[in-house]
Amino acid sequence: MKTFAYLDIRIGTWDVGRIVIELDFESAAKASENFLRLCENKSYKDTCFHRVIKNFMIQGGDTDHKITQLEEYPPDSLGTGGTSINTADFYEAENLKAIDEPFLVCMSNKGAVNSTSSQFFINTLAAPHLTGKYTVFGKVRNGKSVVREIERVSVMGSKHGDSQSWLPVKEEMVLIVDCGKWDHGDPVPCYNACYDSLGGDIYEEYPDDNEIEAFDLDNPEKTYKISTVIKESASLLLKQKRLRDAFLKYKKALRYCNELIPDPDSNPEYHERFLNLKKTIYLNLALVALQMNDYQTTIDYCGYLLEIDKHVPMTQTQTSKTLYRLGMAYRGLKNFEAALEFLQKASILCPNDQGIKSELCMLQKLVEDEKKSKRQKFAKFFS
Repeated sequence: MKTFAYLDIRIGTWDVGRIVIELDFESAAKASENFLRLCENKSYKDTCFHRVIKNFMIQGGDTDHKITQLEEYPPDSLGTGGTSINTADFYEAENLKAIDEPFLVCMSNKGAVNSTSSQFFINTLAAPHLTGKYTVFGKVRNGKSVVREIERVSVMGSKHGDSQSWLPVKEEMVLIVDCGKWDHGDPVPCYNACYDSLGGDIYEEYPDDNEIEAFDLDNPEKTYKISTVIKESASLLLKQKRLRDAFLKYKKALRYCNELIPDPDSNPEYHERFLNLKKTIYLNLALVALQMNDYQTTIDYCGYLLEIDKHVPMTQTQTSKTLYRLGMAYRGLKNFEAALEFLQKASILCPNDQGIKSELCMLQKLVEDEKKSKRQKFAKFFS
C-alpha cells in the first residue's frame, strides 16, 4: 500500500495549496520514515523553503528555524539547521536512483558522510549530475502547480557564496503552514489552479509536467486539440458561474498556447490557429475578470487583444466585444469619459446592439452629471 505525506504552502500572505508526496518505502525506508514522522509530528510546520533556483530545485526542511511572523524572516543562519527523527544526523544511501525527471523528492546533505537530517529538496528539472549524491525517497503526485509557483518567486540574489543567494524575498516567503500524512480521499486544496477535469481536461498546469504517454509536445495538431479542450473546460466552468475556477482554467489554456505554439516558418497553419485560439482566450479572460470586478485585469487582457490584432486581425464582433469590455472596465474604475469613448467606438462597429446603446445612454448621463458637479464646485470656489 502506498504512503503519502503532504505540505501546505503559503507564499507571502497567499495560501497557494497542497503538495502531496508519494513516499518510496520499498527503496528508501529510512528516509521515507524520517520524512513521514517529521510531517506527522508537525516538525516542518512554520519552516520555509530557503533555497529556490528556477529550472533546478526548491529546498526546505530546516526545522531549527521556525517562522511565526513575517517580521522574523529571514532568521540568522537559515538553511544551516535540521534534525532527523533519530535526533542525530544519519547517513542515508539507500536509494541513489537517477535524478532524471522532475518532481523527485530527495534528502539534502552537506556533502559529507552522516550529514543528512531533515532538509530535503524537490527538483523541478531533470538533474542527472546529482545522481549518486542524494537519496531519492519520494515523488510529487499532486500539487505540481504549487511547486511551479514556488519555483517562480523572486529571490534576494543569485551569487554563489552569498549567504542570501536563492533565498525568497520577504514579500514572497515560502512557508509550510501545515504538514502530515495524506490518505486517498483526503482533500488537495489548490488556490493557484483548477484541477476540475470537466470537459476532459486531464492535463497538468504546465505542458512539460504531463506524464501521459500519448502527450507529444512536438505535434502541433495534438497540442492544439489539447489547448482547445482546456479552453472548453474553462467555458463549462464559466457557464456554472464558477468565475475564479474559469479564470484559472483560461489562464492554463493561455499558458499551453504560449508554450506550444509552433514557429510561423515551420508550421504557419497551426501558428495562425494558435493565435486565433489565444484571441478567444484573451476575450474570455477579459469577460471573467470583468464579472469578478477586476477592472484593471480586464483592461490588461483587452490591451493584449489589441496588440495581437496587429498580427492576426480580429473580426468585427471580436473588436466590438473588446471595446465594450474596455468601456465597462473603465466605468467600473469610475473613469466615465474613457468608458464613453470606448463604448462609442464599439457602437460604431455594432450600431444595433441594444446592450451597447443602453450603456451609452447611462454613461452619457454619468459624464454630464460629472461635468455639472465639477462646474458647481468651481462656481463655489470663485464665489
